[in-house]
Amino acid sequence: MMRSETHNHIRRLVDSLPPEQREVVILRHYADMSFKEIASLTRVSINTALGRMRYALINIRKMMSEKEVVLQ
Repeated sequence: MMRSETHNHIRRLVDSLPPEQREVVILRHYADMSFKEIASLTRVSINTALGRMRYALINIRKMMSEKEVVLQ
């Protein structure tokens, strides 16, 4: 799989997340914000921001498994 294809697959998976999880992933990985900054911006506790990221990653892994997506 080419790099651009991999990026597109990941982006589609992120886009299919629930809005609160998607927001944390985008802010963390695309905007390079810390969890403290994300918590402040979204007006939630750091633990809530961390929890949203945790569930986002769980959901992404589940979707990858269901769609048989393998990243290399």
